[in-house]
Amino acid sequence: MKKYIIVAVLVAAGSGIYLSLSGGGDATSQEISTAEISRGDITRSVATTGPVRALVTVEVGSQLSGQIAELYADFNSPVEANQVIALIDPQSFEKRVRQAEADLKVAAANVEVQKAGIVRAEANLRRAKLDYERQKPLVEKGTLAETTLDTALANFESAQAELTMAKAQVRNADAVVEQRLAALSSAQIDLDRTKIRSPINGVVIQRSVAVGQTVAASFSSPVLFNIAQDLRHIQLEANVDESDIGNVSEGNGVTFAVDAYPDEKFTGVVAQIRLAPQELQTVVTYTVIITASNPDKKLLPGMTANMEIVTGKRENVLRVPNDALRFKPKNAVEQAASPAGPAFMPGGSAPNFGGGGFRGGNGGPNQMLLSQLEPLKLDEAKQEEIQKAIGESFAEMRNELFGGGSGGPGGLLGGPPRPPGGGFDRSEMSQRIDNMIERVLQQHLTPEQMEVYRKSNDSSRNARHGEIWLQTEDDEPQQRPVMLGISDDEYTEILDTDLEPGTVVITRIREKKTQDDG
Repeated sequence: MKKYIIVAVLVAAGSGIYLSLSGGGDATSQEISTAEISRGDITRSVATTGPVRALVTVEVGSQLSGQIAELYADFNSPVEANQVIALIDPQSFEKRVRQAEADLKVAAANVEVQKAGIVRAEANLRRAKLDYERQKPLVEKGTLAETTLDTALANFESAQAELTMAKAQVRNADAVVEQRLAALSSAQIDLDRTKIRSPINGVVIQRSVAVGQTVAASFSSPVLFNIAQDLRHIQLEANVDESDIGNVSEGNGVTFAVDAYPDEKFTGVVAQIRLAPQELQTVVTYTVIITASNPDKKLLPGMTANMEIVTGKRENVLRVPNDALRFKPKNAVEQAASPAGPAFMPGGSAPNFGGGGFRGGNGGPNQMLLSQLEPLKLDEAKQEEIQKAIGESFAEMRNELFGGGSGGPGGLLGGPPRPPGGGFDRSEMSQRIDNMIERVLQQHLTPEQMEVYRKSNDSSRNARHGEIWLQTEDDEPQQRPVMLGISDDEYTEILDTDLEPGTVVITRIREKKTQDDG
């Protein structure tokens, strides 16, 4: 019997199975499944679907009612801006133009008549004036009666009134001419509108009328054509669930496929996140606009695209299988995880940026900053230079916070004195430290490097606490708190820099009871 037990133990050791034998008739065996921490890439994405749309689609309608006389474009016809694509029977509109032209001529002739009236009124006024001026001295000498002078005066004043009236009639005739010009212009515009023109360069994707069909524009403009702008550039409308929209931002890369080309992948970029929510049966989604190139015009409007929006990508990072994060031993005692992030509390210690450089120490801020700067591939000299500058800035901030160790004048944010150990707003301190690090890095990095850092920093801000269980030499699970970054379907990023690739983590422990033969 001992021989079989020895063989079983050896086999279990070779296959990663640990046996725990207890006295009595039953023995309990533990089957331990493990995995290793490794280095690799992690891509976090959001899966969604949505239709393919033309970048710009214009509905071409008619502002006039009438019968379609000619069609110059059909489905799939390429068109150019201002090109005539249809014609409404223009006969009635041509007659209106001729009528308006005749009315204008009548009005213009009336102006000439009224101007001749001014000439006649002026002549009458001169004659009445002369008569009045000749009779006035004769009346004063007594050779004419005063009634004759009164009559001459009345004729003079009447001639003045007629001249004023003649001038007013000319102005009225001019106004009538303006009215007739406006009517002619309106008639000409309506005549021109019988020619339906394309407003953009593009292709006709829908035609809704035929020759001989009557369109009515009494209440709304009827749609005659749908024209899509250059289909070499298209957009997708993705519906993203409210639980995922927080991870999506403009500039995220997108890969997608359509059923027409199942073996081909296309790429695009998130161009816009629309703020208006779409709610259907308590499910809230947001529309995300994705632009993509379509040089071969394979993608047609209306196709359904199956999309993967890449919301985060980390290259060559420490990663752990997701199964290891979900594992938790029975009756496990929770261990307190150390808070991460670049904040420090009064009475504690400032983040450690001295001594071991970027690779030294286990301090949360050291690990976070190392993770954020890792994509920049900085050399050792630049790392030491940045480390020294940040260390000096932290020292100045610590003196400002504690006032030389006694909580002296001025708080961290320049406010009133605050006693050590109480009353500090942690979020304010964290923001202050973030701003300080940003200023220091701007002095030592190029604008391109700062852009990479900011993207990495945005990813690290979403870091969260987690725990893994390490397999020790005696196969006892050992809890290890960790800071986690982004995740995909298989792996999660680990931000802790003191863990090494190859570290064995437990993903499952399965207990089995066996019958003791002895």
